[in-house]
Amino acid sequence: MKKTIKDVANEAGVSIATVSRVLNKKDRVKETTRKKVEEAIKKLNFNPDQIARTMIMKETKTIGLIVPVLSNEYWSSVSEVIQEELWQAGYTVLLCATSTWDNPAERESAFFRNLIQRKVDGIIYATNNDFHKNGYHPMVNELIDYDIPLVAFDQNIPGISKVRGMHLRGALDAVEHLIDLGHNRIAYIGGPLFSPDRELGYRNAHTLKGLAVFESLIKRGSPTFQFGYEAMSELLESPEKFTATFCANDMIALGAIQCLDNMGIRIPEEMAIVGYDDIKMSQLIKPALTTVQQPIGEMGAAIVKLLLNLIENKGDILSPQTLVFDMKLIIRESCGAVNSNSQVSMS
Repeated sequence: MKKTIKDVANEAGVSIATVSRVLNKKDRVKETTRKKVEEAIKKLNFNPDQIARTMIMKETKTIGLIVPVLSNEYWSSVSEVIQEELWQAGYTVLLCATSTWDNPAERESAFFRNLIQRKVDGIIYATNNDFHKNGYHPMVNELIDYDIPLVAFDQNIPGISKVRGMHLRGALDAVEHLIDLGHNRIAYIGGPLFSPDRELGYRNAHTLKGLAVFESLIKRGSPTFQFGYEAMSELLESPEKFTATFCANDMIALGAIQCLDNMGIRIPEEMAIVGYDDIKMSQLIKPALTTVQQPIGEMGAAIVKLLLNLIENKGDILSPQTLVFDMKLIIRESCGAVNSNSQVSMS
């Protein structure tokens, strides 16, 4: 006969509520009492029924994680870090990847509603889809109504605790590095769909160095390998001249590098390339990619800590927190110095 939480309570000589606190690793249990309960659990070979536990404790020990795509190594790494942090805290993850850059709103809203139905204890919104206006997400109010804590990873949603990277500074450092190497016509391949701070950093670097920004050297689109290839192809086919390119993520940079290689343009002798994110592939390609490194481990741990704090203090009025992390320029082979006068004709 299957043992119940009541059997454990009777065996240990404590209340059902005390057994529940031990099972859920709450602090308000004396060490001697905790040991008695743990011994009773072991003696009875008790395994808590998850459905019953959910009904009693009103928690599922499950967290929803929404990311844009897993084929991008950056997002798969972020997901792994967050999942491991939550696992160590006793939570499992329901991972939802939109896998599209064209119309994420409908799919993300469907994910939110499904996670609400599954009664997750909290949601980490880790996406770079900026389809909402002024940082507002249409599902935020619905989550508030259901009392489900929400934290944002690199999204500026008003009133929501978040972890963000200093992308404006990271991009500025990357472009300033190219300028210091002698480049005065630098292309930018990025897009309005994610991290506009990176384009702003690109622009600010030019301003600080007294250089003009050439709008014709800016290409915007989805943060994918394919877009990087196509954008670089368009730049090469135009009459514009440039000797360096700053890409808003490493996947774009890899696509751009493939295009340059197919066109027989040498890196870095004829074209310097800098990416962003420092995915593992950036170290493996030849030449190795200069890029901006994000502290994924620290950011993942921080977002989990923010969410667990909201879960543990559910019902309390907590002020939203914003944790901002520094980026680091990793200098490798792809940004080698080029004589600023030896511009490459792209016609």
